[in-house]
Amino acid sequence: MWVRYGRPAAEVLRAAIAAAKGDEPLTPVTVLVPSNHVGVAARRLLASGALGPVCTKGVGIVAVNFLTPYRLAELLGAAPLAGSGRRPVSTPVIAAALRAALTDNPGLFAPVAAHPATESALVDSYRELRDVSSQALDALAATGERAAEVVRLHRIARAALEPHWYDEQDLMISAEQALLSNDAAHRNLGATIVYLPQQLSRHSGRLIESLAEHTTLIVIAATTGDPRADAEVATSLARMGATAPAPDAFEPTSVAAVGRTRFVTASDADEEVRAAVRAVIDQVRKGTPLDRIAILHASPHPYARLVHEQLAAAGIKANGASVMKLSARVAGRGLLQALALPQGGFRRQDVFAWLAGAPIHHLGRWAPVTAWERLSRAAAVVAGRHDWDHLLSRLADDREYSAEQLKENPDDEPDWKAQRYREEAERARSLRDFALSLIDNLAQAAARPRPWGEHAAWAHKLLADTLGGPIKRDNWPED
Repeated sequence: MWVRYGRPAAEVLRAAIAAAKGDEPLTPVTVLVPSNHVGVAARRLLASGALGPVCTKGVGIVAVNFLTPYRLAELLGAAPLAGSGRRPVSTPVIAAALRAALTDNPGLFAPVAAHPATESALVDSYRELRDVSSQALDALAATGERAAEVVRLHRIARAALEPHWYDEQDLMISAEQALLSNDAAHRNLGATIVYLPQQLSRHSGRLIESLAEHTTLIVIAATTGDPRADAEVATSLARMGATAPAPDAFEPTSVAAVGRTRFVTASDADEEVRAAVRAVIDQVRKGTPLDRIAILHASPHPYARLVHEQLAAAGIKANGASVMKLSARVAGRGLLQALALPQGGFRRQDVFAWLAGAPIHHLGRWAPVTAWERLSRAAAVVAGRHDWDHLLSRLADDREYSAEQLKENPDDEPDWKAQRYREEAERARSLRDFALSLIDNLAQAAARPRPWGEHAAWAHKLLADTLGGPIKRDNWPED
């Protein structure tokens, strides 16, 4: 059935679930959603009771699974594929297969076979062509020399991967076969509702069509009222074998009412954002809470940065995706640079670039980076654990010896010079201990495979040791 997006679609979904459950709240129902985000939003709305109960027994929701088509295929078809010894394919594996195909016979792509952009483009085309039938591949190859080369490399890579790896399309086919051979599979799903289908692949459509042959299937498709915008949804319905009349057209004014919609013409992106911020401020002055206001933009560039900057200039706290990469922040940059030190053998310039890039602590105080750098240069440290250990120890011994010599001959040099030698010896040993502790810590962390949870706990402790605990960071800027 065709519905409108938003609350009307959610109301139809509630009615469909209620009809499937009747008086028994534990009756299984499966809702296929286009994304996990849609599933979470729908589940929370239904569970709140704002649309009415989904069962006659009371408010709440139970025994309703919200799954994407891929997740459904994974539940049904992953076990047989794993049992045959095949593993899920990843982008690096696909890239390796295509790289091997290019190396053996680059053909038309010989001049650019080693270029990273060639490999990236072929990986993208591989994923697209995996949803194309063999006959369609033949037709595509006949359209030109370049297309024929892409299809040839695709087929070579596919032949190399197929015996040991499986992708999304293989998973869909395996799930379809599981439905045919296992009666319990579709019984556990219960009534199946396809909620707001968007862009379905050919194999996903075939899986849903197979579901319709074994269980009750309800399709709730939403329309915008614009045939061009709804064309993709109509194509997806055809792929799953659903026959439905074209949706009824409706006036967009029923959604964008004149009384609550305003169009603003702006000269550039900066002026657009300023107009949006002014609208936010106007609504706040009228009593609308900030947590009930959202600024939506079509593209993160340049709008995400501009929105954050303009809201900050207006003194408005905002919640949203960060416009600054984690690697651009002190903690993220400090951790990433520390993890990269072993790759360069702990070169002196790399270590001090890391020390100068963040407020590193040692023994509860800020590390004396400038003094450490001068001493490491005097010790002729280049790289490696040997240099940090023996050369700094030798420098410390030399400085202590010089201090003792001055103590025995006090008339030759001023008193402060012996004291400086002792301080330099102490700092050289402090730098040695810091460097060796860091080298051994990173080596131990990489010595054996471990769960991600242990890696995260280790990284958290490294940050606390080098940047200080929460108390040390209280005076940091919020961002």
